[in-house]
Amino acid sequence: MGMGTLYRTSAGMAAALVAATGAQAQTQSPVQPDTVEANDVAEIVVTASKREQKLRDVPSAITVLGGEALETQGVQSIRDYATLTPGLTLRDQGQSGIGTVIIRGLNTGAGSQSATSVVYLDDVPFTASSPRSGSQFVAPEPELADLDRIEVLKGPQGTLYGAASLGGVVRLISKRPDPSAFSGNARIEGTTVDGGGDGFSVRGSVNVPLVTDQLAVRATGFYRKIAGFTDNVGTGTKNVNDGTSKGGRIAIGWTPTDNLTIDLVGLFQNIEGDGFALQQNDRGTLNPTFGKRKYSMFFDAGSEVRYRVISGTATYELGAGRIIATGSYNETRTAFDRDTTGPFAALLPLLGYPAGTGLTLPTYIQLKKSTGEIRFVSNRLGPVEFVAGAYLTHERSTPQTHVNAVDIGTGAVLPGTLGNFFSSDTRDTYDEIAGFGNLTFYLSDRLDLTGGIRVAHNKERTVTVADGTLQTVFLGGSSVTETRFSDDVLTYLATLRWRPTDNLSAFVRAASGYRPGGAQTNPTPPPGAQATIRPDTVWNYEAGLKGIFLDNALTLEASAYHIDWKDVQLQGVFSGLVLLANGGKAKVDGFEIQATARPSDNFDFGFNLGYTDARIARIGAQASASTGAQNGDPLPLTPKWTASVIVDHRIPLSSKVEAELGGTLRFESHKYNSYPGDATDLNVKLPEITTVDLRAGVRFDNYRLQLRAENIFDRNGFVNSLTSGAGLPSYATLIRPRSFTVSLSADF
Repeated sequence: MGMGTLYRTSAGMAAALVAATGAQAQTQSPVQPDTVEANDVAEIVVTASKREQKLRDVPSAITVLGGEALETQGVQSIRDYATLTPGLTLRDQGQSGIGTVIIRGLNTGAGSQSATSVVYLDDVPFTASSPRSGSQFVAPEPELADLDRIEVLKGPQGTLYGAASLGGVVRLISKRPDPSAFSGNARIEGTTVDGGGDGFSVRGSVNVPLVTDQLAVRATGFYRKIAGFTDNVGTGTKNVNDGTSKGGRIAIGWTPTDNLTIDLVGLFQNIEGDGFALQQNDRGTLNPTFGKRKYSMFFDAGSEVRYRVISGTATYELGAGRIIATGSYNETRTAFDRDTTGPFAALLPLLGYPAGTGLTLPTYIQLKKSTGEIRFVSNRLGPVEFVAGAYLTHERSTPQTHVNAVDIGTGAVLPGTLGNFFSSDTRDTYDEIAGFGNLTFYLSDRLDLTGGIRVAHNKERTVTVADGTLQTVFLGGSSVTETRFSDDVLTYLATLRWRPTDNLSAFVRAASGYRPGGAQTNPTPPPGAQATIRPDTVWNYEAGLKGIFLDNALTLEASAYHIDWKDVQLQGVFSGLVLLANGGKAKVDGFEIQATARPSDNFDFGFNLGYTDARIARIGAQASASTGAQNGDPLPLTPKWTASVIVDHRIPLSSKVEAELGGTLRFESHKYNSYPGDATDLNVKLPEITTVDLRAGVRFDNYRLQLRAENIFDRNGFVNSLTSGAGLPSYATLIRPRSFTVSLSADF
C-alpha cells in the first residue's frame, strides 16, 4: 500500500463515517467528556519547556495525546501511541518493556549500546544516561493509567533535559490530586485475539480530598493480562508471548499555603512475559519457517520488568515567578532470556560439549537512579522571561549477560565450568552535575528570541568481569578491567518565534544534544580499537508553523528539520570481537505534519504525517568494515514515511445517551533492521505495514461501553528482525493480529 492508496483509504474512511451518521453531525452532543481536548484544543497546556504554556505557543515540534484520546482509541502501550506520533518509532523486541525508543531516526539498530531518547514519568527520568547501563534494551513502559496526557518532544532537548535526549523526550504526565472534590473512575475490559489467546484488564482510580482545597490523595491500581498469539513449536507452547502487567500509583498533593504546593508520588509495577512475539522466517523471502506466527526455540524464553519509583516536587510562588524543586529515586529491573544456540552450534563439539547441549542468553539489567533539580521559572519581567536551574543525577547500573550451556532435554545448566560458556558482569557508576538556563527576550509583543545553554560535567566508573569457556579458550582466561571516564559538555538552544496573530505562530530553532561516552563494551579490546568511546553529538535545525483556524475548528502544526549527528557510536566486529567505535557522521532530513479538524461538536478528524530520511553520511574505512555500513545507507528501523488518520463521531440519541463511532488507520513504509554488510545482525528489508482499527460505543450518564476491533484485516506486520549469522534463523517481531475488545468504564 503506497502513500496514494493511504490517502484514498483515509478519505474513504472519513466519508463513510459521515455518511453513516448523516445530518446528526450538526446536533449538539448532550454528553461531553470533561476534558480540555473535548472542548477547546486551543487551550491545551503543556510543560515541555519546564513552564506552563499553551501548546500553540511552544516554538518546537510537540505531539500531545490527551487522556480522553488515549481511552477512546484503546492506547495501552508505547507500541500504540508511537504509531500515532510522527517521528516516533520503537526497536521492538517483542515483549513489554524490552526495546529502544527512537525519535527522528536517531539510532543504530541492534548495535545501539545506550538510548538516544529519554522517557519521563512526570519529572522522573526513567532512562539511564550512562552508555554502559544497558538502556538499549529498556523501553520504559509505565502503565498508561490515570494519565492527563502524553507529550512527545521532538528534536534534541539538551539544554533542559540533558544527556541522552538526542532524538527527543517522551513525557507521561499523570493526573495530580484534586483537593476540591471527590472523584474516581473504573474500567474493565476483555480481549480476544484471532488465532491467539484471551486477555483482560481492570483498573481504577480514586481522588479523595482530606482537607478541602488543601490536601488530597489520588490512588490508582491496575492489573492487565496480555493476550498471546505466537507459538513455540520447539516446546509446543501455544500463545507463548502472553503476560501480565500489575501495580499501582499513589499521589499526595498538599497546598499548605497559597504560595506553596507539595506533591509526593510512589509507583510500583511488575511486567512479566512468558515468551516473545516472534515469527521465524527465511531471511531471503521472509516466508515463515514453521507457519504464521510460529518459531522454534528449545525453551520458552520469558522476561520480567520491575519499576519502583518515589518522587517529590515542591513549588513556591514568588512575585517574580516560582521556585520548583524536584527529587526522585527510580529502580528499574529488566530480565529476559533467549535461545542463542545457533551462532555457536558448530563450535560446541570442538570445545568438548556433549551432544544435546543448548545455549541460553539470560540478561539482567538493574538501574538505580537518583535525581535532583531546582529551577526558577520567572514570570515575564518587562521584555524578558527565563528558566534557570541546577541538576544532578547519580546512577548505579549492573548489566549482566551470561551464556549458559544447558541440557536441551532437561533445561539444567551443565555441571562445573562447562555451564559457563561466557559471562560478562558489569558494575557501572555514573554521576552528572549540570547548570542550565533559557532566556527569552521579547523584541515586541509578536516577535521574541530565546537562547539557552547547559553546562554539564559527568564522570563514570566501569568495572567488568569476563569469564567462561569462550573467554578462557580465546582470550586466555577470566579478566577484570576498570575504566574511568569524565567529560565536560555544553549544549545550546536558539529559537526565533513570530506570532502575527494570537492563533498563528512561526519559528526557527537550532538545538544541540549529546550522549555520554564511556568504557569500551569488551574489557580487553585488541590493539587499535578504542579503549573508551567519545560522546556523540547532534545539531538540529528546524522551521515550523502552528495555527488555529476557523474559530478553533481546525488546528495545524508543521515542521521541517535537518539533523547532523557526529561521532556516532557504532557497534561492529574488530578482530573477531564485538566492540564499539565512534564511526563517523549521520544526517537526517524530514518533516512532520499534524492536523485536527472539528467541523461540528460531534465530529473529530485527525491526520498525522511524518517523513524521515536518516542515513550514514560519512564513515571511516575501519568502522565500515566492522559494521557493514557504507555512506548513504539508511539508519536501521526507521521508515521514511509514517502516517495515521483518526476519525471519531458522536451521535446524540437522547439527552443522556450518545452513540460513538470511530476508526484509526496507521501506515509505515518499509525499513531495514541493520546495514547491508552487518555480520552480527544480517540485513532484512521489512515490508510496509497498514492497519485499520474500528470502534463503536455508547455513553450513558457516567458510563461508557465500547467495542474495538483492531487490525481488522489481520495484517502480519514485521516491526523488527534479528538474524545472528548466515544460515541461522531469522526472527521477526510481530504486531498484534486482529483482536476484539469490549470495555466498560464508569466515572464517579
